[in-house]
Amino acid sequence: MSQSPRLPYGSPTTLSGISENFALHSSLESFITARTLAFQKAHPHLADARSPIRAKVLNRDVAILSSYDHVQQILCNESITSFVSSGQAYDELMAPFFPPPNLLLLDPPDHQKRKEVWLERIRSLDVDMRTAVRHCVCEHFGSIPSGSVVDLYVSMKSLSWRILLSIFLQNETNGYGGDDASNVEALHEDLLRGQFSLFPISISTPFWRSPRSTGLQARQQLQSILRSKVSRGKCPFAVGNSGEEQDIANHLLLFTSSLAAKSIASLLMAVLLDLFLFDEAGTSLSTKIRSIAYAKLRDDYVQSMMSEVERLSPPVVGIMRRATKDIILNSRGETIPPTLVPNGWDLWLYFLGAGRDQSVFGENAEDFVPDRFLDAPASQQEGLAFGAGAKTCLGKDLIRRVVIAVVETCLEQAPNSQPTSGSMIELQSDGTELAAGVQGWLGWKPKVKPDDWARDMKQLPTQRPRKPIMIKVLHQLAT
Repeated sequence: MSQSPRLPYGSPTTLSGISENFALHSSLESFITARTLAFQKAHPHLADARSPIRAKVLNRDVAILSSYDHVQQILCNESITSFVSSGQAYDELMAPFFPPPNLLLLDPPDHQKRKEVWLERIRSLDVDMRTAVRHCVCEHFGSIPSGSVVDLYVSMKSLSWRILLSIFLQNETNGYGGDDASNVEALHEDLLRGQFSLFPISISTPFWRSPRSTGLQARQQLQSILRSKVSRGKCPFAVGNSGEEQDIANHLLLFTSSLAAKSIASLLMAVLLDLFLFDEAGTSLSTKIRSIAYAKLRDDYVQSMMSEVERLSPPVVGIMRRATKDIILNSRGETIPPTLVPNGWDLWLYFLGAGRDQSVFGENAEDFVPDRFLDAPASQQEGLAFGAGAKTCLGKDLIRRVVIAVVETCLEQAPNSQPTSGSMIELQSDGTELAAGVQGWLGWKPKVKPDDWARDMKQLPTQRPRKPIMIKVLHQLAT
């Protein structure tokens, strides 16, 4: 017998809206898991269900979805996607800092038309991606004396900026870090701080400027710089007219953003920790992959490892949508009623939780299994690091190519998958055991407590450990 839809579980009066807002910024995993545990305690017969959870953030009702099936319904079910809006959901957070037209804030049908234009632009990029990234990697690690100990996240963020600016703004990597690159980075950092400020009001006085006001001023300066770059041909996209020039400049603001650099840094950090520090029967993955004789098998293994990292450790833990009419989310099994999300509610699609849904990925869903996607059937679901459906991240393929190129360089693999002559990059632990929350993020340690996540991981705007992870860098780079 079918059950009537019900609102997401939880009461927004458990904590005040302000308290929930600060808790959410502190640790999404802790915030969501704590409410999940309360739900399971109140409804023990539904303990294994990933039911939507109700919260109140910035005085708005929010349904937090951590079920893979529910996230897929929002992103891929056409009977639902027509009635959820990314533009409305991100209006306050994104629109003032990334002015239209841009793909992030567009909803169907306008979104698909513009996305086709940009997919073609991305496909026609006049950049040898692997060679460009390889050069950036060698320049980056070559600037670090072999044997040095570095903060891995800081190092990967620097590398990510180098790659993004060399691809999209055609900055020369040789001598990287000059005034032009440093200015773009600093302005993007100001923009990001304004965007994610807990004080969402723009105030400017002779004596003090709010983070939001500073961020908006940074956006104006960046727009001027980027328009100048585009007009002078210092970007890889062909410009046909003034309208295209403005469109390209607006999207370069996204492509070269601090959020983009930190997302790539987060993904690179997880990949390199898995590659060099994950212990599989006493052997690192880098050693195992280097020992595979056949190039195709090596490439397939790296691709599988990448898919597993994306599933477990997505850089951006979730995205937002806003319901523009009442929507019903169906649930697995007859014991769980459908969920009603009323018109005007926000939906937080929690990729980190959905990627660990045991109903989709099995009992070992929380474990890092690097060959999970090796020879996987076509029906095998993948992680949600880049979203899904019509609004899948435009940069999905490009970012994957970037990360694969970094891995290949570190594994002594040239673009044709053949070992290179005289080049080597190796990362080693400084002897400090990774914190429990960090191991949970990587999938090395299952069932990590919410308090450990909150203590050890930052999740906004992208995932990274709270404390530096120090890594010894060893290299022998061909000149």
